[in-house]
Order: sequence, then C-alpha cells, then structure tokens
Amino acid sequence: MKSNTFKKPLVSTFGAAVGILFAFSLIAIFPSKLFADTPVWSFDGAKWYSLMESGNLMVGTKTGVAMLSGTDGKTVWTRTDIGEIKEDEYTELAGTPLILFADNSGWAQRKTKLTAVDTLTGETVWQTDKMLGFTVNVSPVYDRDMLIFLTIKDNRQNKDKPDIFALKMSTGELLWQNEYTEKVDLYGVEKKKRGGASAMLLGSGGGRSDRFNLDGENPPIFDGDSMYMTYAGLHRYSLTDGKLVWKTLYDVTDGSLKNTNGQAVIDADVIYTSAQGIIRAIDKNTGAVKWVTKDFGKGGIAEMQLHDNVLYGRMGGQFFSAKKGEWLEKGPVGVVALDKNSGNTNWIYKDANDSITNMVVLPNDNVMLIADKSSLIGLDLSSTGKVKEAYKIKLKFKRSLGAADVGGKAAAIAFGGIGGAFGKGAKRTDNPVSLVRQENGTVVVRGKQHLLAFDPKTKEIAWSTKYGAPGISGWESIVMTALTVTAAAISQANEANQFQRGNYNNAYRENSRFLNLMTSYQQFMGKKYQSSKQSGNIYYVLTKIKGDGDSGSGLIGVNMLTGNGERQIIFNDKSPDYEVDEFAGVLFNMNKGKINAYSIADKPEQRDAEDDGDK
Repeated sequence: MKSNTFKKPLVSTFGAAVGILFAFSLIAIFPSKLFADTPVWSFDGAKWYSLMESGNLMVGTKTGVAMLSGTDGKTVWTRTDIGEIKEDEYTELAGTPLILFADNSGWAQRKTKLTAVDTLTGETVWQTDKMLGFTVNVSPVYDRDMLIFLTIKDNRQNKDKPDIFALKMSTGELLWQNEYTEKVDLYGVEKKKRGGASAMLLGSGGGRSDRFNLDGENPPIFDGDSMYMTYAGLHRYSLTDGKLVWKTLYDVTDGSLKNTNGQAVIDADVIYTSAQGIIRAIDKNTGAVKWVTKDFGKGGIAEMQLHDNVLYGRMGGQFFSAKKGEWLEKGPVGVVALDKNSGNTNWIYKDANDSITNMVVLPNDNVMLIADKSSLIGLDLSSTGKVKEAYKIKLKFKRSLGAADVGGKAAAIAFGGIGGAFGKGAKRTDNPVSLVRQENGTVVVRGKQHLLAFDPKTKEIAWSTKYGAPGISGWESIVMTALTVTAAAISQANEANQFQRGNYNNAYRENSRFLNLMTSYQQFMGKKYQSSKQSGNIYYVLTKIKGDGDSGSGLIGVNMLTGNGERQIIFNDKSPDYEVDEFAGVLFNMNKGKINAYSIADKPEQRDAEDDGDK
C-alpha cells in the first residue's frame, strides 16, 4: 500500500505504552564511562528497520522484509513474496502475533491485498483482497475478534468520505462494509524522523507531509455492540452489521491542529464529546443532544475525565500543527467542572499561569493535579461555585547538571525560563507538559528539559532534576511528541494490555489455529517480560553526555521511582537512527544501511546540588 497506508499503532508493546509515558525524561548525571564501541551484533543491507514488541527487529530489504532476533541478530524469517515493503506500509497489532502488510496494485487501483503474518514464524495467517483504498485508521476490537479499517480513495487529499471495513481478526474474513455518511477533514502525516522507539510510536515530529490520515482526531470507541466515531459530529454504527444507527452533526475540526478535542467519555446511557471548545451530552440510544455548554474558548477541550457526578474538561494545552510542522501553545488554559446531568458549570479554574498539563485525579485525596508554568496545583474537587486550591507547590530542582557537562546552558534554564540550549532569538520556554502517576503513588512532572516527582502523601517533591539539550537535530519536536501522549493512546494501551494478559474473548476459541498462535505468543512474551522485571522500572531518555574521554548525545536509563540514572550510552553517530528495547537494555542504530546492536550497561554517576529554584 502506497505512501503511509499503514502507520504503526500508538501502542506496540505490553508495557511499552507505560514506557512511552515516561520516555525522554532526563536525569542529571556526571558520567564516568561511556560508549562501548563493539556492537553485540551487526546486520548490513537494511533499507529501514523497526523494533517489534517481541524485541525482534523487522528490517526492510531490497527483496522484501526480514525478522532479526534482537538478542543475537540472527535471521528468524524472511518474506520475499509480498514485494518490497516500505516502513509505513504495515501495522503491528498490539497484544497479538499479527503484522499486517498491505499492497495496492498501482497508484490508480483502489483494491488492496492485505496479508496477516505471524511475527514469530513469518507464516501467513490469512490474506484478503476485499478491502479498497488507503487506510487512514485501523482499530482492533479485541473482545469481538474484529478489526475496523477506515480507508480513503486517495491519501493525497485532505478531505474525503471514508469507507468502513470490518474484518475478523483471526481469519481475515470480511464481516461487513459501509461508507461514512460525511466527508471528514484529514491531517498531514508527519515525516519520519526516528528518535527512538517512543518517538516512532507516537509520531516523529519530522515536519509536513503530502499524505493525509486521521491521526489528528480520536480513534473510534467501542461499547457493547456499538462503535462511536467523532468525525464531523458523533456517529453510532452497529458492530453486528455495520449499519448507521444514528448521527448528530456538528463541526469538530480546529484548523490543522491535532488532537484539540478530548476522547469521548461513555457513562451509562450518555456519551460526552468535546469539539471546538464546546462539550455536549448525547443520548446513546437516540443521538438526541441532552445539553450543550457555552464555548470555553479557542484552546479547546483537549481532555475530559468523569469523576463521581462531575465531568472535568481541560482547556488549552500544546498541540501539533500539521500545517506548520511544529508544536504550538493554545489558550485559554484552565479546568472546567460540569454537573454531568445538567451541564451546568460548577466552577472554572482560570489561574493557571501560561500553560497547563494533563489532569490527574487523586480519588483518595479528592484532588485533581495539574501543573502550569511554575507550579504544581492541587484543585479541591469538593469545591462548589468557586474552586479552591488544596495546595500549590513551586517547581524547584534539587539535582543539577554541572557546567562541565552542558557548557553551562542547562543551569540557566528552569520551568518557564528562556535558555540558550533552545537556540538564539526564539522565545521558547520549557513549561511542564505532562503528569504521570507512578506505581509507588508519586506523580512525575515532565517538561522538555526538566523532571521531578511529587509525593501527594507528604506534599513534597521526592526528587527533581534538569538536563541539557541532546544536540540532535529536531530533538525538541521528538521530545514533545513523546510527552504529549493522548488519552486515545492510554486507552488503547489498557485494552491491549488486558488482551495480552489473556483476557481475550471466547470468539478466538472458535478458531483453533489462531488460539494456538495466541497461546504461543503469550508464552513467548511472558518469558520476555518476566526476565525484564529484574531490570526494574527503567526508561531510556535523550541528553548530552560528557566525560573524561568522550562526549556527545546519548541515552540514560532512568529509574522513574527514584530519579537515579541506572545505565547510559553515548552515540558515536552525529545523526543517530536508533531504537531502544527498554526491557532488554539494548540500543539499535542504523547508519548507511548497517544496523548495530549495543548493550546499555555503563553506570552513570550523579550528585546532589543545592536547590537552584527557578534560576
């Protein structure tokens, strides 16, 4: 299939979605030992490569594709019968052994040949030629043994009326097809610029493209026997026969900005949607609009959460402009709390300073956490009429890089600060971008060059650090892409994780071959992740490393529970084309068609510095 027919899914590993949430967080370090020049293994003749959730590498060659063992580089299998496959012409189905390859016969042909291959053996599981067009979205419905495809006639146009295809995941059987009733706006696909596994999974931030898909909108959501799509309004389709049940039309597109609308939230017989700063409550059974809010501003409602009887919406944030190829801040920023039954406004928080992160609800404390330019803010969820701040913690940093490591640039940059590491003349602040709760209860606050952990129990900062720019072209966009994980990605991760743990529907048991494939795959993945537990909660991040004998851009394995650097490696390539197996602690890099694998084993040193606040 031509030109970005398939993109890799937002989540491609069990636990990797969690890894994505922490990727590109940095630790202040004073490294002592650097890059080991001898690779564990090498492979020559690659046109492209990509890390699979199995830990193996799929490699594009002149004659087809090959699967290499991530451990020793040996060829697991090759396929030369499906033609030359490009890096954007396949998709890996999270939590399953399936890789889908698609092929269009000529640019003017709409018919698509789809081949599902077992990632462990390379054998064909099924094939179908029943689909048409270029895929702009694919969504697995795990518990119904189903794949939903949205396709368009020509992926070079930015508006089209998609076709909908439902295939049986285990056999490829066409279950039904239909056409979306409205034309929908499509978004420019970001050009590939590899920046490690996490950046590849979430989009590369590589700039504009002349190909379009639906990445700028939320994927469908599934509830029982129904599918809801929020393109050009809200549409409900039956998963049984694909027929349209009802539709409610309204404008959803915010120019070229991606993901300015929050993922729809289903609660009993009501579905809540946001579009262009307006929230709607819609009856699931009839499509009737129960209530509509006022317009909360040009920042949109990019995130919604339901807690008790209150619907919370985040106003504003940082969004990727497909037209400009860069990240933009859009306001007003704040939080709105609505009565879920009436839509009446309980309160609006407008005191966030210049920026805002995602929302994290702490149910036991009845508090919602957000971070702005300079503070971590706990909003009292028991507030009525006027919101109260339960607490407001200034973001400070207790561990710092030394001037020897980053030429003094990082020392001048704090949350909200303007620093030379970003380039001259540009007004670029490193505002907090995301909050992620850890398994030990702490909440990690992340910006492009800062990282800290907050303990809600003690109301204190458990650890904190700041770090230098890695010196890689386009790194800011790569990091921003990784930090701005959407609710859709998190939702897909949870669903995929449940599936991989064995909670898949009895429908698979009707197909003994697919059940055997699933069983073998789960056993393989179980061994992989059981062994990975020994390495702890480690994630790999970009920074600049400098030591006694060498310096350059590199990766540090950060323990997100303690903030300590556990492992490090420096690139010997000024333009690294790398992926990281976070569980195995291995870095893969390609240069001029040669892939080298390196073990990340060196131990970084670190020391505490005096608290430097917001200098």
